Amino acid sequence: MTMSTAPTTLYTQLSLLDRQKHRTTRVREWTDRRAASGLNAVFCAAAEFAEACKAFPLLFIRSGETDDKGQPVITPVCLLGLTDGENLFVDGGRWTAPYEPAFLRRYPFALVSARQEDGTSTQAVAVDGAFEGLAEDGAGERLFGDNGEPTPYLEHVLGFLNDFESAVAVTRPIGAHLQSLGLLKDMRAEGTLANGEKFSVDGFFVVDEEKLRALPDEVVVQLHRGGLLALVHSHLVSLSNLSKLVDLKSARRR
Repeated sequence: MTMSTAPTTLYTQLSLLDRQKHRTTRVREWTDRRAASGLNAVFCAAAEFAEACKAFPLLFIRSGETDDKGQPVITPVCLLGLTDGENLFVDGGRWTAPYEPAFLRRYPFALVSARQEDGTSTQAVAVDGAFEGLAEDGAGERLFGDNGEPTPYLEHVLGFLNDFESAVAVTRPIGAHLQSLGLLKDMRAEGTLANGEKFSVDGFFVVDEEKLRALPDEVVVQLHRGGLLALVHSHLVSLSNLSKLVDLKSARRR
């Protein structure tokens, strides 16, 4: 089995929040994680490495985007499964890992680019209309008050989304910097499950430890002072979690 680097889409019916359309909409807590059961990898912000490395393998992928220099954007991800469309940390709708990436915690909301009447673009809050926790009555948090103004709940959501986008911006240059230093190499992992089923994981990058040790002292000091060396160490520590994924998958095959 060979794994694709493209995670299944979590959001399926994104629409911009509207003061009139969503005036009475309520949002219940996202407790059933089955919508994430097909995600085999999700974005991991640099600020999350210290916690995420305890739960998942942290790898790097080509995101499909290009930077301002025309180079492929290299993005860190949490690996959640060993095959396409597989999330080993969702069990019966429950999230079973000790940590949940912010990419998932922001659901069903997201910041998207919205075009204004003057042709300019701005960031706006959108919500996934497919989320089962949306309702016009009953339990849940209101998005807008009777006066049409955002509720404290929506203000909190917006704060989280802005923090997430800031974390994305901070994380974005990391892969390119590691690549410029020649530290990234293709990763391929193969193994056999307890039932004899073979698997392989590829399409990802990991830091080459030999090349890391060969860096000039002044470069290592720069990486340390910039905080990147700690991220690299978290990434390398996280690779031991590949065996955890194998164990989880083997348990499901019994």
